[in-house]
Amino acid sequence: MQKRIEKHRKIDHQSLWDFHPYWYHSDINIIYRLPFKYYFANDAAEQKTTAPQREQADIYIKMSHPEDHYTNELNRLLENNSIEHYYSHDLIHFKDIGTGGFASVYVAKWNNTPTKYAVKKFVDNKEVYLTKMVNHHANIIGFYGVTKLEGEEMYSLILEYAEGRTLRDHLRNNIVKWNSQLRFAREIISAIIWLHDYKSIVHGDLHPNNILLHRDTIKLADFGRSFEKGKGDNNTEVWGVVPYVDPKMYDKTILYKLNEKSDIYYLGVLFWKLASSSLLIDSPEDNYITLRAAVPNTNDKFTVLYQKCLKQEPDERPNISEVNETLSSIDNDESTVSDSEESEYSYQIDLNKNCQKL
Repeated sequence: MQKRIEKHRKIDHQSLWDFHPYWYHSDINIIYRLPFKYYFANDAAEQKTTAPQREQADIYIKMSHPEDHYTNELNRLLENNSIEHYYSHDLIHFKDIGTGGFASVYVAKWNNTPTKYAVKKFVDNKEVYLTKMVNHHANIIGFYGVTKLEGEEMYSLILEYAEGRTLRDHLRNNIVKWNSQLRFAREIISAIIWLHDYKSIVHGDLHPNNILLHRDTIKLADFGRSFEKGKGDNNTEVWGVVPYVDPKMYDKTILYKLNEKSDIYYLGVLFWKLASSSLLIDSPEDNYITLRAAVPNTNDKFTVLYQKCLKQEPDERPNISEVNETLSSIDNDESTVSDSEESEYSYQIDLNKNCQKL
């Protein structure tokens, strides 16, 4: 009997995962554990004792889908006028400014005024809800409301329009001096502190294309892969930009969920990139080795910090408060990179960029 139960558990688990790719693994465990004890009960007495468990499981199946939860929360916010609903016909002059793996982003004007908005089309309700929750921070892209474009059922986000490019574009086309490196790092950290410590949210997809520059100020964007703490995707499937993926996600010998320490790893890659101002390679194996090499003429404390963030084991990585504390000590430290060292390294970076364009 036990063998038969395990067989059906496996089928149920797989069918749920295929049908609802957003189910979290912990929810699936709870769902398939309870009903099968009832369905394969040996006698009437056991059926009677397990009936309440079956009822509980049936309710859990109906309520556990995260999208249902976020749909309810979003509807509540809209009904309370906590989220502004824009009429799509008031947005004009759409221009495509970027397309990612899951959505397209446009710039549009409001009713023939000079005001520009970024419109991220066709996002799920979870992203709308989380984007609303992390709003009102100087280093996070502003959220103004939602709209439904003509003939569409899914919401589109109405966001602050960042006049500058992505951090990736900025690093590719500019020599970033040490003071700017440090300022960018501190602004990114400020946004992550807001997420982790004040909103209990993990970004889940930190890389330079999801960081914008608006009037030379960092703006963290794109919460399509974000999640509340404890509800991260597990490593049955790996998503993301290869050099920035938490290496534990590649370990198929364990079940591992994305978490706040995954964001810390992404920060380590970002800090390395700020220091090196160079493009990263795409192989996760080579990337793991390359990122551990100290970038020449980089502040020693900054080097130690990003190397700690890049630790293979999540427990060995600092938390966001510890990262912030280290950055603050660097900010107050007079032992920064000298002008002569920075000039020499800037020349090397500039030469490397010119070679990449050939």
